[in-house]
Amino acid sequence: MNTVEHMTAVVHRYVDALNASDLDGIVALYADDATVEDPVGSEPQRGIAAIRAFYANSLKLPLQVVLQGEVRATVNEAAFAFTVSFEYQGRKTTVAPIDFFRFNEAGKVVSMRALFGEKNIHATA
Repeated sequence: MNTVEHMTAVVHRYVDALNASDLDGIVALYADDATVEDPVGSEPQRGIAAIRAFYANSLKLPLQVVLQGEVRATVNEAAFAFTVSFEYQGRKTTVAPIDFFRFNEAGKVVSMRALFGEKNIHATA
């Protein structure tokens, strides 16, 4: 059974791994048959190999990830707002998504969905 404490700890490990560009640490949070839909509406990445490739691409740039508020967790699901900032070709950008994790009985993430749109992407100084 997934406790609120376990799911919250997984979210914190996820954020820490993104900040550290720790691909193995991120992938270890996922079940082998997990899906990642980032952003919601895009074609989901299915299975651990596709998820690894997705995050390998995402980590090509150093990321600064900061939780915004508390993790909301109950009944095998967690949601959390955060910002992710990066610099590409001299332009600084911050994205402000809300991610949703669904967990299996083993405590692994089986589904991640990232909810954000163009109004949640900001050029920063």
